[in-house]
Amino acid sequence: MTDDMTQVAVLSDHSRHPVLLRGVDQKPVSAVRIPNAFRDTIYLLSPGLHVLWVSSVPYGHPLLPQTVRCYVLSAHFERGVRYVLEEDPDNAHVRMLREGSALPVASGQEVDKAPVFLRDCRWK
Repeated sequence: MTDDMTQVAVLSDHSRHPVLLRGVDQKPVSAVRIPNAFRDTIYLLSPGLHVLWVSSVPYGHPLLPQTVRCYVLSAHFERGVRYVLEEDPDNAHVRMLREGSALPVASGQEVDKAPVFLRDCRWK
């Protein structure tokens, strides 16, 4: 927790291809936040290198057979910088952008594809 946002990196789920942040530095996130149009979820990270576990967002219909794509992304976070995560499903990777930029500062490859109702992601 901090009151000074210039001392941390800010990671947001607001993008046109949202993903779920599932873990940071091999520790699961305590509550997965589903992206929606009414609020943005932000995560505050200490500056430096972090490994993120990220997954695609499943469809909202439980009767459709579906899988979740699982990604691992290693990135260096700078103090006072805002970042956005987004999925590129056509190329099977996730990328991290500086907010307001279209150029990725980091990307991660798919490491697993998990059936939604059978198991969770296997992070490698």
